[in-house]
Amino acid sequence: MELNLKDRMIILNSVLPQFDTRSNMMLKISIDKKVALSAEEQKNVVVNPVGGNVYEYGFKDISAITDSKDFSFTDEELLYMKQRIDFIDKNGMFSADTMDSYMKILESPFESEEYQTKWEALISPSQS
Repeated sequence: MELNLKDRMIILNSVLPQFDTRSNMMLKISIDKKVALSAEEQKNVVVNPVGGNVYEYGFKDISAITDSKDFSFTDEELLYMKQRIDFIDKNGMFSADTMDSYMKILESPFESEEYQTKWEALISPSQS
């Protein structure tokens, strides 16, 4: 999946929760390690507290949104991120600023048909 610096900041700070189950926390840690910012990239990020433990992120250089790198996630990691974004959506927490990054993840295909089927079952309530 092609991600720019902004996408990675959104994954690290909006998609992945601070607390979760043990098995989900293992997935979170794995994803964190993959998308972690290098020391050089961190210099390009500006963090402004806006109150209520909420922060606004900005970037010193346009490359934060124009330059991207390819990141490989397991189907399990991708399913976890999609589930987190579905949770964010159901709680009305999408914003114009996060929309593109969230959609990039939601539209990423799984390697295995099994995970696509799991995802479809999770987002489509059964007709019982």
